[in-house]
Order: sequence, then structure tokens, then C-alpha cells
Amino acid sequence: MEYWNYIIENFLVLAVFFAGYELFLKNSKFFKFSRFYLLFGIIISLLLPLFHYRILIELQPTEFLELGKYNTEELQQNLSNISSRDSINIETIIISIYLLISFGFFGRFLFQAFQLKRLIDAAENISVIKGVKIKQAPENQRSFSFFNYIFLNKTSEKTTKSYVLRHELIHAQQFHSLDVIFVNLVQCFLWFNPLIYFLKTRITDNLEFITDDEVTKNTRALDQKNELKNYQYQLLSSGLSPHQKMPILSFNHSSIKKRIIMLNKKSSSKLHLLKLSFLIPCLSVIFYSCNVDEVEKLDENAEFSFYFNRDTNEQELQSKVSMFNHFYKDSVTLKISDVSYLNGKLNEFTISRKFPGDTGFVQSLSMENQSKKTEFSNYISFKDHKLILKMDPSHKIEISKDTNAAFIRTKN
Repeated sequence: MEYWNYIIENFLVLAVFFAGYELFLKNSKFFKFSRFYLLFGIIISLLLPLFHYRILIELQPTEFLELGKYNTEELQQNLSNISSRDSINIETIIISIYLLISFGFFGRFLFQAFQLKRLIDAAENISVIKGVKIKQAPENQRSFSFFNYIFLNKTSEKTTKSYVLRHELIHAQQFHSLDVIFVNLVQCFLWFNPLIYFLKTRITDNLEFITDDEVTKNTRALDQKNELKNYQYQLLSSGLSPHQKMPILSFNHSSIKKRIIMLNKKSSSKLHLLKLSFLIPCLSVIFYSCNVDEVEKLDENAEFSFYFNRDTNEQELQSKVSMFNHFYKDSVTLKISDVSYLNGKLNEFTISRKFPGDTGFVQSLSMENQSKKTEFSNYISFKDHKLILKMDPSHKIEISKDTNAAFIRTKN
């Protein structure tokens, strides 16, 4: 089914982008690029499976036979049996469970958004800085930001309050809330995919890295070492590392140890980003495997003929007959019946034909292989509106609609 293909491809694309981040970006200082990269990876994983392309492959009749030897009537019977099964199956149950859980997650998300709206309306206004509204955070609630709102808790130290405000101001000005809302919405519907949880953690961590880097960049010009040291001390305090109660607001849940390590890292070379080019062939393979359908079509201008001998089993023989009939369906219909084997070798068979307008099949040849030593291949073709049968090197039979059989001797 198409939805299974979507789920598999979504997982594979997410896995490629996650692997690229873990290998080449996780320990680098390309924070802003990583922000774009992680969001772009999720968006591509959602959109790429929706695109499908078809490539037409024109086959010669003999190539078609080599690709699959099957009994057409048996295949059609199996398809008929499958289609007649009860419509309520395991896939329907799985989809119903998936939708139920997804709407449960989405309902929780809407409830949290409603709680936030109530908090914004109820919180006391403190001031406005650069278009961002500063509000008083509720008791026992740490400082946090959401779009153009910053909620500050009652911080006793003036220095700490300054760092907290600058930190949350960067979150607000760079619209980090969009990233958090987006990944939480995606999680509502990809809750079954473990990679989305890992990517959510990486996104929120990276937003903290961006903010920490911006704060320290603005302070290093005055007294680089002291300011950087003071900021790291504040990270270890409660002012800049609260645990949010509302997941859709959560920025500052990442490891303080990781944030301090990233603050002290040296800038990475831009050449390091070239390693991400490995994603291109990986994504190309996934896209071709999942989204490109190779449609096989017979070349209707070609001629089809086939051979069979004493070693041809009945299944293979009937498969060739089915292919012959498919190819010449508007001109003639062939039937090989009364097939019998002796000591594992083809011994007897009857060939019948039906031209357009005939009321039924007309027997054209009934043959018993008298020469057990002869291993000559029997040959059947259709040319110039005549069915051509060649059973030994010296004779062939041409059967047209008006004449049952014309024996024509050929040279040895």
C-alpha cells in the first residue's frame, strides 16, 4: 500500500539527515546552519515520499519471458481470490489505531496551547523591549519566552537577571518558538518514528547553542574572558537552566554540560560542510527505490516466436503460450493441450488455434514424438496473418484463417 511506502521512505530520509547531523554537525559550531538543516530534513522527509515518477521500459517479447515465467490464468485466479477477501483486515485496524493516537497527541498539543494563551492573558506586564513584551512569570515557574513574549521570574541578582533577559530576548527575536511548535506538531503524527524524538532533542539543543553563542558574542568585546566565565556560571545557576512544564515552550531543557562544551569550542572550518555532500547519493538512492516505478511495456512492433523441446516442462510451455496470445491477441489465439510426458520428457501434445470470428478452437496438429533421439526444438510463430508451426528441420506448417494447414517442405 502507498501509506506503507510513505512510512518507510519517511523513516529512511529522516535517518539520512539524522546521520549527517550526528557525523558532521553535532560537534561543530555551525549552529545557524544546523537549525536550517534539521528543519529542512524533517520537511523533506514529509514531502519527498509524495512525489512519484514512472520510467517506461520497452521490452522485447523474449525479454518479458525471461523476467517472469508464470501461468497467467493461475495469477488471475489468485488476484481474484485476494480481491474477494473481507474488506476489514489488519491494515484497517492499524490505521484506526494510528489515527486515534495521533489525534490524542494533537489534542494534548491544543490543550497546552490553550493553557499558554491563558497564561499570556493573565500575566502581569513589566515592560516592552524592542517590541518584545516582558511579563511576570508565575510563581515556581522559570523564565521562558514564546514568540514576542518573555516571562521573567523573580531573580534576586541584577547580573543574573540581565543574562536571563538577553538570553530570552534572542529566543524571541529569532522566532525559535516556530521551530519548537513545528517539531511538536510533526511529532503528533510521527509519534511511532523514534527518529523524530531524537531530532526534537537535537533541535532544542541547537536553539540553546545559538542563543548562548549570540549572548557571549555580544559580551566578549568588553571583557572576553570574564564575561564568558560569568555567563557559564549563570548557566550552572537556576536562572538560565529551568525545566519547563509545557513542552511547546521548552527551550532550556538541554544539558548544561553540553552547552558549556559548545561555548568553549573553536570555530569549525567551512570546508567541514562539504562532507554533507554524502547525503546527495543516499537521498537519490532512496528516492529512486521508493518513488520511481519502472513500467514495463511490450514493443508492439516486434515479432514474437518461441521454441520448446522435450525438456520444456508444462508450466514453462503454458507461460510461453500465454505470452504468445497476449502479443497476438487481436490476430490469433493459440492453445497447446493434451500434454503428456514420458520419463520426464515431453511426449505428446495437441496444438489448436482460433482466428477472429471463429466460434471455437480448431485442432491444427496432434503430435507424438516418435523419434526419442531427436532433440530438435519445436518452433511457433505468426507472420503474414499465418500461424507457423515447425516441428522438424525439414517441414513447416502454415495455418491461415481460411486454410487449416499447408505443408511446405523446406531444405534440410
